[in-house]
Amino acid sequence: MKITDLRCAVIGKHPIVRIVTDEGLYGLGEVEFTKTYLKPWVLHFREALIGEDPTDIERVMLKIRQRGSFKPYGAAVSAIEHALWDIAGKAAGVPAYKLLGGKVRDKVRVYNGSIRQKRTGDRPEDYAADVKWMMEQPQNFFMIKQGISFHSNMKDTVEGFHYGVTQKKAGYHGAMDQGVISERGFNHMLDCVIAMKEVLGDKVSLALDCGPGWMLPDAIKFARAVEKYNLMWLEDMLTGDYVP
Repeated sequence: MKITDLRCAVIGKHPIVRIVTDEGLYGLGEVEFTKTYLKPWVLHFREALIGEDPTDIERVMLKIRQRGSFKPYGAAVSAIEHALWDIAGKAAGVPAYKLLGGKVRDKVRVYNGSIRQKRTGDRPEDYAADVKWMMEQPQNFFMIKQGISFHSNMKDTVEGFHYGVTQKKAGYHGAMDQGVISERGFNHMLDCVIAMKEVLGDKVSLALDCGPGWMLPDAIKFARAVEKYNLMWLEDMLTGDYVP
């Protein structure tokens, strides 16, 4: 079996990847709706895929993975891999999960990172009110994830948040700032964490989406500062091209 074409269409704001083969099988992959601009990036990989056996997934991915390992363009590479696994499952006559080790559980625990209202601001009391609303939703999520630092507006609304260049209308996440976080910015983030944990307690866990764009010393210092609050994770602090 050989790949004969790679196609991409934006459907409902989602870039949908379709890999076509010479045996009539095709595979589909999907990118989240926030990345409509990735269609040309997906098609950038077309020539590298033509003629390859789509069931040799790792062999195919070795050709393109290094060209899209980091945010946001890594999503294009990931969607292509999804489509390859789709083909492999169809060729083997089994669901793709059977090729990835088989079924492990009957249900999956999920957290709340998207059922939310617009936060009233970026102050600690705003974050506290936001998580209170989220934990009171009927889904009864066991964990909430919040964006802070470079993955939030506080880099713009907190004066002197960091010492890097402040980016405006830079595309991904609205803007991608990076650089050393000021003492004021550091203390503001910590106050927000404390305010949220005072509301959540140990009933609902808290995870943070932090970046990317942090300097390594800041990431280490912040992780140590919040360790006692038993956060589930600190996401995406150091990522690829966004590390200064």
